[in-house]
Amino acid sequence: MFSSPASARRASGDETRLRLIAAATDAFLEAGFHAARVQKIAQRAGVRLSAINYHFESKEGLYLAVLQQHAEKALAASPLLPPGDDQPLRARFDFAVAALVSRMLDEGNHSRIGQLLLRELVNPTPALTRLVENFSLPQAQTFLQLLTEAAGPAVPREALARCLISIFGQCMVYVAGRPVITRVAPEVLAAEDVLPRITQHVAEFSWAGLQAVRRQWEGTDAPA
Repeated sequence: MFSSPASARRASGDETRLRLIAAATDAFLEAGFHAARVQKIAQRAGVRLSAINYHFESKEGLYLAVLQQHAEKALAASPLLPPGDDQPLRARFDFAVAALVSRMLDEGNHSRIGQLLLRELVNPTPALTRLVENFSLPQAQTFLQLLTEAAGPAVPREALARCLISIFGQCMVYVAGRPVITRVAPEVLAAEDVLPRITQHVAEFSWAGLQAVRRQWEGTDAPA
């Protein structure tokens, strides 16, 4: 079957859009949003500068498209919840932790959302609000429901939020602290099965912490 001129133009436009997003991803990670230059992005993508305005309207629009694509890739490759709802609680918790580790560290899922998110945390842009509303907040709410189930009804939301932040921090430190980790404890990142090892540690450490928090709030010595 032969392609029509219109479908050929759409395919060409889609290819240009993807090339710009790929080039912009590297540029934004290397230099940050403010320092990245659209001229260099277009040059790296092998397209005219006007293509950025045509497909994304502005540099800001291109940046939002980059964030959206990598967030969608992360969600598709590493969902927080396993298929079905018949798995035991600990298995679902381990699955969610594995998803977080994968999103941050697994280059095989082709999402660089961990690095992009770190850039936003260090140097926030107006896009952070949309990133949080559309990606981080829904995921946090899903994870908090899981933590509520694991810790029990006696633990208040504030304490659960701290638990969630701790779990997220354990994953994010491997992104933000890689240059230090490779110098202080290179063996941590040297193993071939580094991702499963990190996942197991974060899951076991966090689960034990959750149970300690649960005992604290269910006991007579619960915080005031």
